[in-house]
Amino acid sequence: MLKALIGDGLDPFLQGTSRFVYRLGLRPNTLTFIGVGLNGLSAWALATGEWLQGCALIILAGFFDILDGAVARNCKQASAFGSFLDSVLDRYSDLSLLVGLLIFYSRQGLVLYQVLLGLAIMGTALVPYTRARAEALIPRCNVGVMERPERILLIFLGAAIESLMPVVIWILAILTNLTVFQRIHYTWRQMREKEKGP
Repeated sequence: MLKALIGDGLDPFLQGTSRFVYRLGLRPNTLTFIGVGLNGLSAWALATGEWLQGCALIILAGFFDILDGAVARNCKQASAFGSFLDSVLDRYSDLSLLVGLLIFYSRQGLVLYQVLLGLAIMGTALVPYTRARAEALIPRCNVGVMERPERILLIFLGAAIESLMPVVIWILAILTNLTVFQRIHYTWRQMREKEKGP
């Protein structure tokens, strides 16, 4: 959803930046690992209640997450393995932020938010999984209200404005799992139409 709104607006900036980074000797997989490391540091900051530090690190990690793909495309470094690695490491990045929040609320003894974060972790893990499994059966399954950019943006907003974080956790707990069910329903409908034939 967020990707559709932004479109290709960042492409001119990324083309120049990606070529500069490539000349420095940084390859897409290296940038991917840097992004994961920054998300790990961000998760640590969230776990210890350093919200603004976590917020800044999320922005920096997001920049590297975008840049790795731009370098791969613009510098002819794209590969099937690189795409696979990026997708797997994105899951570590996503889940580490939620684990950081889970640690923070566990230290506060707030059981409700621990449960909600548990649901958000399950939903976050299952959103890409349902897409991957669905696309083994149908051509595309990118439906749903809560994809990766939306999740990262919400956590960023919660870290930037601490009073919003409880609301963010409720949204993540509900909408990640709603997205899973949207994808299940969409796949079911597509397969029914396929079975009916033309």
